[in-house]
Amino acid sequence: MEEHGEEKPAPLSGFRVARILGIEIVINPTWLVIFVLVAISFGQLFLETKVDGVRYPGGALPWIFGALTAIVFFFGLLLHELAHSYVAKRNGVEIGRITLFIFGGAAEMSEELPTAAAEFKTAIAGPIVTFLISGVFFGLYALTDSSGWGPLLVTPLFYLAWVNLSIGIFNLLPGFPLDGGRILRAILWKLTGNMIKATRIATYFGRGVGVLLICAGVVTFMNGNLIGGIWFILIGIFLDRIARESYRQTVLKVAASEARVEDIMYLDVPFVDIQTPLTSLRSNYFGRYNLPAFPVCREGEVVGIVTRTDLLEVSPSEWEVLSTERIMRPLRQEQFISPDTPIEKVLKPMFAGEMFFLVVSDGKIRGLLTRDEVIRFIEARARRIEKG
Repeated sequence: MEEHGEEKPAPLSGFRVARILGIEIVINPTWLVIFVLVAISFGQLFLETKVDGVRYPGGALPWIFGALTAIVFFFGLLLHELAHSYVAKRNGVEIGRITLFIFGGAAEMSEELPTAAAEFKTAIAGPIVTFLISGVFFGLYALTDSSGWGPLLVTPLFYLAWVNLSIGIFNLLPGFPLDGGRILRAILWKLTGNMIKATRIATYFGRGVGVLLICAGVVTFMNGNLIGGIWFILIGIFLDRIARESYRQTVLKVAASEARVEDIMYLDVPFVDIQTPLTSLRSNYFGRYNLPAFPVCREGEVVGIVTRTDLLEVSPSEWEVLSTERIMRPLRQEQFISPDTPIEKVLKPMFAGEMFFLVVSDGKIRGLLTRDEVIRFIEARARRIEKG
């Protein structure tokens, strides 16, 4: 039996479109919604804008250039995330993928950054790139406008410059997990020497920014700008929720760090023969051992796993005639892990739905790891961390 100590890749939340710097670029289906809205918004802005008294050409051109401008705009967001990812990789943190979704983009880091300095550099890299992009578009706008180019080119450059400037400023708001909130966390981390405490304070700021955005959205809505008001409210709600979730994930990651599978796994787990009747499975295994599951063998080879839930889903009247083979779950290679596997490496597959792992060393089953036990262990450590 082959040992498997690598982390199971998290399921894709969209479809791959590219690979840059060794990082997968994934588009979430929700991104298509915002892309269409942004393209239409740009097209409408072009129709309403005059350059030196000249209106944008009519027909399909505003909408075509609106879509092209939206593509350039989202490419700028991708560069923003790539800047974060590049600096994180330089500081020893692997980036699994970058996902573009309805509220922008997110880089998937394998772990927390190791130091406050690394956090600061990584957080500030994105806004710096966005401001540089804004500066480039402002320069191109000034050049084309002074050279007498028509609104067909001048208008998109003008709006790309302002939109990127606005995004850069918004991202610097001091609310976690915005870039400004991460910069604030890095500063607090450096001052206090406590990353969890710094994250907690930055999260309060993040939720505060979310509440302010919701209030601004209500005021904007009441003043007649319905679309703008709804967007402010949605972004505020999203920021409040993601701030709480990001803080919780940070605590869980810290709680899982330095712990290994061998610290939590069940030991001395007996094997069940595949032909064992369910009555025997009930009395001789689940009735005797305080274990949630058992590995199932055929002629000495592990072929599956059977859980207490699997047994209880069968009517007791059928226990006499059915064997363990009928209710066992087949095992996949990803469910075999080594005792020295870090707990944080199994978090993603567990939260993605994996319930059980068999712990293997030197070709032999050494124990059983369950999601419930991992969660209990991590949450207990997380409570101690938060109290400390």
